Amino acid sequence: MVAANRNLKKTIGMTGMTAYVGFFELCSPKKGETVYVSAASGAVGQLVGQLAKTAGCYVVGSAGSKEKVDLLKNKFGFDEAFNYKEEQDYNAALKRYFPDGIDIYFENVGGKMLEAVLNNMRLHGRIAVCGMISQYSLEQPECVHNLSNLITKRIRMEGFIIFDHYHLYPKFLEMVVPLIKEGKITCVEDIAEGIESAPGALVGLFSGRNVGKQLVVVAREKKKRKNTHNTRCKMGEEMRNKQIVLSNYVKGSLRESDMSLKESTISSEIPNGAVLVKNLYLSCDPYLIGRMKNIEGYFAAPFRLGYPISGYGVSRVLNSSHTDYKKGDLIWGITGWEEYTLIKDLTGIFKINDTDVPLSYYTGLLGMAGMTAYAGFFELCAPKKGETVFISAASGAVGQLVGQFAKLTGCYVVGSAGSKEKVDLLKNKFGFDEAFNYKEEQDYNAALKRYFPDGIDIYFENVGGKLLEAVLNNMRLHGRIAVCGMISQYELEQPEGMHNLINLISKRIRMEGFLVFDYYHLYPKFLEMALPLIKEEKITYVEDVAEGLERAPNALVGLFSGRNIGKQVVAVARQ
Repeated sequence: MVAANRNLKKTIGMTGMTAYVGFFELCSPKKGETVYVSAASGAVGQLVGQLAKTAGCYVVGSAGSKEKVDLLKNKFGFDEAFNYKEEQDYNAALKRYFPDGIDIYFENVGGKMLEAVLNNMRLHGRIAVCGMISQYSLEQPECVHNLSNLITKRIRMEGFIIFDHYHLYPKFLEMVVPLIKEGKITCVEDIAEGIESAPGALVGLFSGRNVGKQLVVVAREKKKRKNTHNTRCKMGEEMRNKQIVLSNYVKGSLRESDMSLKESTISSEIPNGAVLVKNLYLSCDPYLIGRMKNIEGYFAAPFRLGYPISGYGVSRVLNSSHTDYKKGDLIWGITGWEEYTLIKDLTGIFKINDTDVPLSYYTGLLGMAGMTAYAGFFELCAPKKGETVFISAASGAVGQLVGQFAKLTGCYVVGSAGSKEKVDLLKNKFGFDEAFNYKEEQDYNAALKRYFPDGIDIYFENVGGKLLEAVLNNMRLHGRIAVCGMISQYELEQPEGMHNLINLISKRIRMEGFLVFDYYHLYPKFLEMALPLIKEEKITYVEDVAEGLERAPNALVGLFSGRNIGKQVVAVARQ
């Protein structure tokens, strides 16, 4: 009975609340999802695993001894468990237990384990950052090199401290007390007797010597008792078609020689449900380089060698066998880097109804870039009037819009860019409060302290690397980071590592990657907001237009050196 009472006190205290909040409030589990818990035999981990099982999840834990692994499987009911000390390759271990990937990771360890987890997360995965115990005794924390997974897999990674959530304590008790009394949750404690044992107990915590919750008993109380088509196709006509094709898979930096201009022919004969379009404007976007590399794990398949590159563009319909489109319609969406494209799958294609704005805007401001700025800033970051906002690569297609949206919301906005000309644009054309040239700063940390003496509430991340590390040091409590891109890392063989992710916990930062494709259902809502702002000239937009399809490779390469000013567009044809 005493043990039961002691377990009850532990489970309904800070440890239990930490498990409850991190798992249910931050991760919102669904029945059938896959859950991985590191340091799983510890005070919090053992409870997270059991709560996950009561939620109907598949649960795997890792621990540092055979005894602890046995506890996880035989006492706490984990589906599987492994001894991380016996694994030479964490990535391979996680693939073994999660062949289809991880939905939820409860992070207690950090370092190389976190890096392996990021490689194995599923789309829209959630990471609750509770602790990073492997890093606490290190002078220099280990690097995490693969944070770009946050973007490609749309992962939400959020640090938390339990003190912020004690208002949920009654709700927590209502759920957990019955589970304890019904024997559906159990606890294991590692008790050191006497206050003189406390130093040894604390030191042992960092080597994993404890089994379960580490307690020190100073004194014990005496025991108390008690398909139809409306358009016919013209048949057989062949048209010459210039194309930009992928010549080589990119290794290191993108070069113009990785692409080539070729001429082929295209037939006006089209299958049912398709459209043949003439391409007017093409969008140069950083994500394209990921599809130009022959790598696994990117959100979209690599382009095929010898075939046209594809990306966002504005087109005019020449011929249609689709009920929703007719000859002459203007559309935007995914198309080929060529003069003419046959589009068979119209998913993600949008008809352009408002033509009293420049058509090229639909490659950016009213297309993917605008939606990216809107979704990342408003949906992920939920800004409030008076908050502080920092935007990297702020003069680019997305950054310039985020800054203007932030000013319209009543925020204080600072942007960084790579030239004096771009900094002037940010302050004098886009209305940023401040801006700086990151190339002139020797110390990013000092620069951010200069512009944000009280810290940053919202960071719109486009760059990655050392700038992200400096931002993490300067975020305010409960800050939000929308991870849109990491352009500084895309051409590196080995991305730069992050040493200070521990800030996610101490500052309770939510850091969430996203891809705009998941938010296109909000496009009508976005247009409803953006079109009036454009027409009233409350939003301005700068484009860098390269004339002619043959200039597309040069324009795309220039994007990665920051040569462009504003949204990089290729004008294939003007009508």
